[in-house]
Formats: sequence, structure tokens, C-alpha cells
Amino acid sequence: MDYQLVSPEHFSEEQSEFVSKFRESIFQLSGQTDMIVGAKDVNSRHLVASDAYARIVALARGADVIDRLDKEMPCEGTAQFADCYVQEDLALMRGGDPNAKASILNVHEYGDGLKARVFSKHLLRHEPTRAILGTVYYAHEIEVANFISLMPNYILEFGSGCSIEQVQGKFKLQDVELTEYEQEVSFLLLLNWDFKQIADFMNKYRPKPKTRVADSIIKSKNYICEKLGLPSQRRAELCDALIAAGMHRKMPASLFSRLIGSKQL
Repeated sequence: MDYQLVSPEHFSEEQSEFVSKFRESIFQLSGQTDMIVGAKDVNSRHLVASDAYARIVALARGADVIDRLDKEMPCEGTAQFADCYVQEDLALMRGGDPNAKASILNVHEYGDGLKARVFSKHLLRHEPTRAILGTVYYAHEIEVANFISLMPNYILEFGSGCSIEQVQGKFKLQDVELTEYEQEVSFLLLLNWDFKQIADFMNKYRPKPKTRVADSIIKSKNYICEKLGLPSQRRAELCDALIAAGMHRKMPASLFSRLIGSKQL
């Protein structure tokens, strides 16, 4: 039996009780820790949040978050990326894997200032009725400097705020799968790194017996263009195609793990 998405107005009594108990456990946890944690329903409307989460979206208490969408938060940075968060939630819920998880790096002005936070999401499941009632999220902060040092050009290219999801494994673009190495090259091309910069980076983090040079990355770029069926091998045309597919919001897992360090969610 497949899991069904169930919205709050269709909750059974058993499901409503389950959510009520989950909400109570978050409130108890909130009183004992500063964990940033909460849950949303299948429409991305918040079911519950800790006080710590409330503070980063410029609200006083977790109870103030309940029934709000992200676009309704007083924190402008959160509201700005609300559509991204909804799409992330939908992708997780409709992915067909009840055990699926997602990690997203959010860098923007929160209620407590410019912060870089990694949010982990998984499904809020009610096993007895094989139902998905929404998503659960929790987060930890990383140093903004870590983000800037690894991705110095991102802010220049795409602005001071971002919501970047970690990509696990292959990434499909125009029905063509890119390997993790091809994803890395593509992502760094989007950051306007020159070919030598990318080669030096890859030599450090993906060493090979034969040292890469700028021409190695140019050949990789050309091969990616061929895979995508682009009419030319121009970098600008490739970058346009990558941005149109949202590649600048999808960071390869290898780069993501270097960015957030050893702390895993």
C-alpha cells in the first residue's frame, strides 16, 4: 500500500491525535533546548515550531508560527525564499520514498541577522494509516565565512541570499543525467570561476594521477554541452541552460559536505 498525502482538513481522529502529540513533544523540547525544529503540513503551512525557530523568523514563540506559511513570516529573508521552500517540501513528499531526507543551505537575513543555516527535512509519517501528513525540519548554524570562503563568487552572481539544496548522486538536466564530477564542474562554472581555478580545486579535492590543467576543465565543459545537446560549446550558453534548470540552487553533495564541515544532520 502506498503512502497517501493527507491535508489537515482530512485528518482522521487518529491522525489529529498523532499531530497533537507531536506538537506537544516539540513544545516540551522547546522549553528544554534551543533546537530549531518544527513541522509543516502537506501545504507547507506550519503545524508546530520551537521557540528557537520562531525567533529566527522574527516571532516571539513557537505558538506564533502555527498556521503560517513561510511567505507570511515577518522575517523578510524567509518570506523571500518561501516559494523555494514549498518546492523543496513538494519534491520530498512526492518523491515516492517514505524515508527520504533533504538538506538545504539557507543564507539570508534572519530575525537574528545574516546567518548560514543547514536545514534537514524528512517526512511526517503516520504509519498506522500509511499517511504522509507533512514534513519535519530541523537546523543548525554554520559560519557564514565557511560559505564565503568556498563560494566567494556566489553572492556576486546570485545575490546575498540563497536557498541551496544538496544533491545526492546524479542530477538530471533536460532528461540527461550528470555525474557528480560533472555537477561540480557545472556548479563552479556558474560561480564564474575560471578554468584554472576549477582545475586547481579539483586537483586538491579530487586528485588524479595526471594533474588537471585548464584544458582538462574546458574538455569537461565541452562534453557536458554535448550531453545536453547544446548547439554550441559556449560557456555562456551552458550557464544559461544550467540556471534555467535551477542548477545554481542544487549543490553537489561533495561540495555541500565540505561547506558544512563534519557536522551531519
